Amino acid sequence: MPERREPSQNRHFARLVLLQRWVRRESGQAVVEFALVAMVFFMIVFGIIDFSRFFHSWVTVQHAAREGTRYGITGRVDCDIATDDRDACIEYVAKEATTGLSGAPGNVTVSFKSWDYPNYADPPTEDSTGEQCDALEVRVDYDFEFAAPIIADVLGAVHIPIAGRERMVNEPFGPCGQ
Repeated sequence: MPERREPSQNRHFARLVLLQRWVRRESGQAVVEFALVAMVFFMIVFGIIDFSRFFHSWVTVQHAAREGTRYGITGRVDCDIATDDRDACIEYVAKEATTGLSGAPGNVTVSFKSWDYPNYADPPTEDSTGEQCDALEVRVDYDFEFAAPIIADVLGAVHIPIAGRERMVNEPFGPCGQ
């Protein structure tokens, strides 16, 4: 003969059966809710990560332009590459400062121009590092790529160009204006 239960146990058992039915009926809804919320959550998380990468790239490009200009204004040609070409050394130093970027230094371009001493009037001389006391500007360009493809699809841009430039006056490594 089956074991007889107390009335309080029967009520508890009935509640448990109702709870199990409710959980089975609601389990599909929880999966759908999770799928919707998880998609938005991951988009926000990857957006934050990509924005952080973009900011890091921008700061690195600015730093590279500053380093290339600081090297260029000294008039030195003793960089780590085997050449006495001042232009090549400035490009090398600027690209070395971008090594933390993805794809760098391959997708980094360095250009420079100078303005003549003493009035620094336009137009500048393109692809020239100038002489002593001339103003030198180094420009570093980099194409940023998003890591999360869904972010790129939402914004409609795959590459965002980042440019950094710095202008300083060449040190007088000789008499100015001669």
